Amino acid sequence: MKVNMYKRREFVRLTFLASLFGLAACGRETEKPILCASSETLPNELIRTLPESWLFKPLKSQVEIEANELLLSQKPDLLAIGDGWVLEIQENLLQPIEADDFLPRLSKQAEDFLSNLGPELSSRVFPIGVSPWVMLFRNGQDLVDRGNQGWDVLLDSELTGQVVLPESPRLVMSIAERIDDLDGLRKLRRQALTFDDRNGLNWVLSGQARVAVLPLFHCFGDLSRDPRLSISLPMSGTPLNWTLLVRPTKNKASLPFKWIEETWEMPLLAKLLARGWIPPLPNVELLKASNYISNKHKSIVLPPDSFWLNSWSLYPMSTFEIDRLNNLWKESTP
Repeated sequence: MKVNMYKRREFVRLTFLASLFGLAACGRETEKPILCASSETLPNELIRTLPESWLFKPLKSQVEIEANELLLSQKPDLLAIGDGWVLEIQENLLQPIEADDFLPRLSKQAEDFLSNLGPELSSRVFPIGVSPWVMLFRNGQDLVDRGNQGWDVLLDSELTGQVVLPESPRLVMSIAERIDDLDGLRKLRRQALTFDDRNGLNWVLSGQARVAVLPLFHCFGDLSRDPRLSISLPMSGTPLNWTLLVRPTKNKASLPFKWIEETWEMPLLAKLLARGWIPPLPNVELLKASNYISNKHKSIVLPPDSFWLNSWSLYPMSTFEIDRLNNLWKESTP
């Protein structure tokens, strides 16, 4: 049986899509357009600033639902979703995002992400945030320092059986490609305690794992609450986790552009960065908030341009590429 290369996308779908069916049962209580998202997708600081002319509906049920069937049966006006899930949607179930005026302000990595989606899909999504995948360590400053240099630290014998890796084989393989070892993938899988980035923070806090690989947004706020925790952001580059806005077909509400612009300006910009949620802007724009970020953590949420140049996103794959990665995953079984 083939390994599902889209495990991360399945998780994102399971995390928040099912509750959309609840909207149909309750009916539209208001004529206000509805934005749907999960707590793992948008920070509270962003949700609280949504214009009064919009209604926010949180998504929280976890039932396996096919994404395209869901969009056909119940259409919110706007969805905030992870980059993995959007690759599963049929393009004809989304309408153009119509945010051309905003595109020139996007960062180079956001431009590259959109261009690699292809002309049809790129016109139907808009990136509003990016969160690098990082290594969250419990104690061990020497390991943290090595992790800041690159992913090779995950193969350290001290971490054997104490590494929490992402559920997505594709993500794991993309990280293994950056490890300086010809048998890096097999060795990396051998290090794993489990593949469970959703609960990675809990694994580390409980002491069952020494390090977890997870999006910065899911752990950055905990650094100030637990002195045992430290984050490594590999300067050699890391996968990028994008948050995207999409508009299902036949809904007439346009993007709340003033709301998006507010995330790009102070003081909201600083509040979002303090959560590890980075708007898709060039560094020169992000640096407006530098005085509001602690010196200890500034390099994590405001890394240099060289970091972004070394980092990468995941894009749609051909059938040939999917088969190749499936075979590679099977062959690397420890």
